[in-house]
Amino acid sequence: MMQKAFLFRAKVILQTSLFILIGSFLYSAQSNAQSKEVINPPQKRFEISFGGGWGFYSMTEFNNRMDEVAGYVEMIGGHVDIDHIDNGPTIFGEAGYFVSRNVSVNLGVTYLGGVGSYKANYTMTVYDYRDNASVDTFLEEGSLTATLVAPELEIKYHFPIGKPDLFFGGGVALCFGKCEGKSTFQERGAWNIDTSYKSPTITAQRIGFLTSVGGSYNLNKIISLGIEIGYRHFATGDEEEKDKHMHLGSKELDFSGPFILGGMRLKL
Repeated sequence: MMQKAFLFRAKVILQTSLFILIGSFLYSAQSNAQSKEVINPPQKRFEISFGGGWGFYSMTEFNNRMDEVAGYVEMIGGHVDIDHIDNGPTIFGEAGYFVSRNVSVNLGVTYLGGVGSYKANYTMTVYDYRDNASVDTFLEEGSLTATLVAPELEIKYHFPIGKPDLFFGGGVALCFGKCEGKSTFQERGAWNIDTSYKSPTITAQRIGFLTSVGGSYNLNKIISLGIEIGYRHFATGDEEEKDKHMHLGSKELDFSGPFILGGMRLKL
């Protein structure tokens, strides 16, 4: 009897253990499947991304205009040091909606900035009101700040492969650019003049285009970190000269060029 009772208890324990083991295995498999689905879930259709990076700009016409002014100063025996506007920081934020598991439509805003400067010194023969000649020294220093704000509409195609998510995309933007200038002017000689100037804000706008590729890595169900590289064709069209002293000319602010961005994505 004791042997039969022992065998019966052993059988019950073995069956119970087997059921627990099978149940645990099925639960674990289901949890892993749910976890993978949540990482790139079709039911989570919204995402918010934000971050920053660096961009490289063309600014061909604008920088050529600065070189023309420098050439004139050097022609009369002066010297000019110029730092062109050819790169600067980028800040972005966007919201996306997944129309399918692989395709998202993204609305965002990008801010681009760049700063250029110049320093010119030269001497000239000037005449006072009595027609007396003197050789005067002139020194002019200035800075030019160009910025662009671009609301964007972009479509991205995603390749979710577990935690990594690779994508490529393209879109259009409305580019609102502006430029501001400041300078100081000194003359040492007949008049000893010290003057500062600030140009009015100059604005222009035009439709732009962009394309990019990138990827992100999901840290958990909500947060992922990513990197993106691409090319922008962001030009504002001709801006009008409103301050002749700043020598801005009627030239295009061209922020076109490659860029690299890094940021965070939140899935909602």
